[in-house]
Amino acid sequence: MAKNTPSQHFRDLFNRYIAGSTESERAEGEKAMDRWLKRHGKSRIDAPAELAQAVADDKASQPPPPPSDPRDAQPHPFEDPRFTPVGLVHGIVGKYLTMEWYVQVIYSLWIVFTHIYTQFEIAPRLVMVSEGPDSGKSTARKVASHLVYRPNAEALITAAALREYLDQGPGTVLLDELDYLDTDARRELLKLWNHGHERRAKMSWMVGGKRKSVDIHAPILGAGVGGDFLERTQASRTFRLDMEPYTEETRPERRYDSNDVGDLNQVYSFLRNWARTVKLSPKPDTTGLIRRFEDNARGLLAVADACGPDWSKLARDAIMVFSDREKAEQPHFLFVKHGLAIFDAAGLDQVSDVMSTVLFNRELRLLDLPDARWSRYRGAGGMAYPHPITVPEQAVLGRRKPNKIVSFSHWPAGKRVPGMSSTKVYRRGDFEASLRRHEAAQERAGPRLHLVKPTTD
Repeated sequence: MAKNTPSQHFRDLFNRYIAGSTESERAEGEKAMDRWLKRHGKSRIDAPAELAQAVADDKASQPPPPPSDPRDAQPHPFEDPRFTPVGLVHGIVGKYLTMEWYVQVIYSLWIVFTHIYTQFEIAPRLVMVSEGPDSGKSTARKVASHLVYRPNAEALITAAALREYLDQGPGTVLLDELDYLDTDARRELLKLWNHGHERRAKMSWMVGGKRKSVDIHAPILGAGVGGDFLERTQASRTFRLDMEPYTEETRPERRYDSNDVGDLNQVYSFLRNWARTVKLSPKPDTTGLIRRFEDNARGLLAVADACGPDWSKLARDAIMVFSDREKAEQPHFLFVKHGLAIFDAAGLDQVSDVMSTVLFNRELRLLDLPDARWSRYRGAGGMAYPHPITVPEQAVLGRRKPNKIVSFSHWPAGKRVPGMSSTKVYRRGDFEASLRRHEAAQERAGPRLHLVKPTTD
């Protein structure tokens, strides 16, 4: 960071004199200010001019605006009002990528959203995940890089470079290979992922001995294998898009070639032209969504609503898929679902059957199911260090609404004799009742919209 100009230095001394927190600090500021004026052959009558010059120096020291994209002013062939932003993006990405219908809808909505995200309080994140390589994650990032608003150039970027990029102004962050981040880089990324979703979010760093404040509000897309690189708090601000390798039958029409992206660039030019004048509704209908998921969906739904009723309905169907999946992955629900699996595996199929809490805990840790991560539990909030879930922690999940699962003391059958002790147990019937409450809550959430196939743009 450049050193202060003389006028900026005077302004700092003047502020100490005027706004110092103690009388002593103000007195020292006054003395330092007078010494500065004397040293520069000036008097207090010159103070207004120096303060005005400090403001001008501040403006001159600001970083240059982000470089303009030459595609912003390029013509495009989509003047016909039949064409909509989401329709064009959805159509073009379908030529390069193989995705489930709901993944493609969210991915397309998000790409359009990056061009108008500053109109909204929340900028949701996307994470592209798969169980293995060659599933199209990196291709999805590359395709997005030609369509989103002002993407960063590097797929693998340091925290310092990312801060410098964000300091240039609004833009879209695209990252790859998140599963290979080292500890320090992961910590910095999680901060940006967690805090930068909100408008006016800022973070400060020390640069050259001085504090530098950077606006970090921006949409982020990340890609990686496995999906465990985000903790639960970050995941709650994120649409997780699962990718799978294509087959001979589902092979995309086009293979991505960075030297042949004219079709992508034309769609980008259309999006920039559309974004210059569009003003979206800040309060689209979010019926059936609550809390953070409602916040995540609001901007995407506003984009869909602006593209016509068919896209409005299709977007809500897609978002409900993700909302339902998120509810199904909440720890207190998984505790119930996996608990019943443990009772089943032990042959305990009667509502009155019981299992000790200690044995239950051991079986829970060893459970071999795709969504069972109890040996690497991060706590109910998702921020704890990964560890095997403990008996007290599982008790917390059991008591959480609507579970109402509480262990109780169980005595061995037969007559009690001295030295005999009871055991804390869970009853299968309590897990079954809890599952019914979860299902009833799902029904009360309201009817789901029916899938409507969009018209082709």
